Amino acid sequence: MDDDRRPPSPEPSEQSVPPDTPRSAAGQAGLAGVYQLMAQVLQQQQMMQLAAMPPAGTCYERFRRLNPPTFEGGPDPMAAEAWIREIEKMFRALLFPDEVKVQMATSMLTGNAEFWWTAMETAYAVDGLTWRDFKRLFYNQYFPDSVNQSKQNEFLALTQTDRMSVLEYANKFNELGRFCPQFMEEERSKVNQFEQGLRYGIRSRISSHLFSSYKDVLDRVLKVEADLIRSGREREDMKRTRLSGAQSSGSGGSKGSVPKKRQSRGCPTCGGNHKGTCMKKTGACYSCGQTGHIARNCPSRRKDEPRQTAPEDQRSRGNPRVFALTRQDASASDQLAFPDNYIAHLRN
Repeated sequence: MDDDRRPPSPEPSEQSVPPDTPRSAAGQAGLAGVYQLMAQVLQQQQMMQLAAMPPAGTCYERFRRLNPPTFEGGPDPMAAEAWIREIEKMFRALLFPDEVKVQMATSMLTGNAEFWWTAMETAYAVDGLTWRDFKRLFYNQYFPDSVNQSKQNEFLALTQTDRMSVLEYANKFNELGRFCPQFMEEERSKVNQFEQGLRYGIRSRISSHLFSSYKDVLDRVLKVEADLIRSGREREDMKRTRLSGAQSSGSGGSKGSVPKKRQSRGCPTCGGNHKGTCMKKTGACYSCGQTGHIARNCPSRRKDEPRQTAPEDQRSRGNPRVFALTRQDASASDQLAFPDNYIAHLRN
């Protein structure tokens, strides 16, 4: 009875009915249609890219117009690295896709490099080789890791010398920096490495600044260098001015001062001051100027002239030409030139 009193259970609503099987199948079919549409869009994009890509022949013609360099191999690793840089520069100018870069680059290989690439084609599947993979194979052959490590060490040890300008240092910094991308790609690391290599006279003047970019620190040190050059020139000008002023005051002197008599150099043979040929050098007579005899035996001397005898204590010194020459002998002719020391001996 009690059961009869219970209110009847409500009929299940249409919303509470679980979806039937036909509805689930319709949803899956719609999702599959979306995937198919996306695939069609991607396929169309790929076809458009292929249509926009110039034919290989056209790429080669455009590439050769730029006169690309050839590479024949060789022992110089820097030549190999420079060749890759030149080829990549042309690729950027021509906007070449990655699919044709390997074909264009390998067409410029000659000599031993061409033989090497032929061996690579035989050993590896190079049809779908990317440019990055080609560079890896190329560097393994012509630019080994040992050379790259040496260039990295050179970059880390780079410093600005006294004879190196800021621009010269910056050029060398960027040249070697390509071997250390871990420093060059992050701006703060690049700035720190650049500052550490600067000359102390410049680095000390920017130590209190915090630079956010390489451009900022380069602009700053260029100004510092210009100031140092200008101040150095000013110091040199002041120094030259002081020196010229001191020379002017020293050479001017007081008014009425008599310049010192210029001392003449004596005869290199006898040491005396005379004009003409030195008689001691020619061996001529000091009395008449003729050769063949000396003054004491001169025939032109007066026979009645008393003979001058040297003192007793000077006879042993052995200079008869001096002791035999009298004061009258010295004044015998105005045309004769006598050294001063002979006149001094006569007066003594």
